[in-house]
Amino acid sequence: MGKSQKAVTMDTSAWRNYLNYLKNYDTSNVDNTLNNLTTWANDYSENLGERMGDYNFQINASDEARQQAQDAVYNAYMERLTPKFEQQRSDLSTSLQNKGLAVGSEAYQRAMNDLQDNQNEATNQAAYQSVLAGQQAYSQDLANQINAANFENNAQQAYINQLLSALQGSVSGYENQQNIYGVGTSLAQVNYNNALAQAAAKAKGGTWSKIGNLAGTAVGAYFGGPMGAQIGGQVGSAAGSYLD
Repeated sequence: MGKSQKAVTMDTSAWRNYLNYLKNYDTSNVDNTLNNLTTWANDYSENLGERMGDYNFQINASDEARQQAQDAVYNAYMERLTPKFEQQRSDLSTSLQNKGLAVGSEAYQRAMNDLQDNQNEATNQAAYQSVLAGQQAYSQDLANQINAANFENNAQQAYINQLLSALQGSVSGYENQQNIYGVGTSLAQVNYNNALAQAAAKAKGGTWSKIGNLAGTAVGAYFGGPMGAQIGGQVGSAAGSYLD
């Protein structure tokens, strides 16, 4: 066992330095930015009906655009077809009469009706094409509005993300207080374990190595990671020093 009883001490400067650093850490930039964000959110939440329009949750395509496109296509067809129809009727009437078919006769009327059916079919096709054009205009307007809404929404979110990104690596005053509490609690635990170890060493020197190992393991587990390993090693070293 050890040659003589020795006081067990642990270097707590790392905890104390960290506490001093945290207590002097300036959180004003983060706190002010978060305050601005929460104030903005609160202001907007008070008048959702008036202000939420800045963010697009739904869009409606313009029926006016659909109707304009439909009318434009139909009128363009008819402007071309109407004089053509008139010329066709005139040419057919002249041709039938030149063949000896009197106006109003059954053969004459049948030929004119056939021409009218063909012209009606062309008119219906013009109407169909104009409806398609109107639907395409409606769909295009809908797509344009979706793109515009997405752009505005994405721009808003990108602005917020820029603010949040600027806060990366920094902590708020609340988070800093949590850190101070965590480090202070850890330091208190280390001091408490150290005091227990010293008391146990005085009472029964032969058991100190076990207590030192247990204390080192407990402290290392408490902090975890590299910091925990370092602290646990310091506890173990203190125990070894005692047993010299």
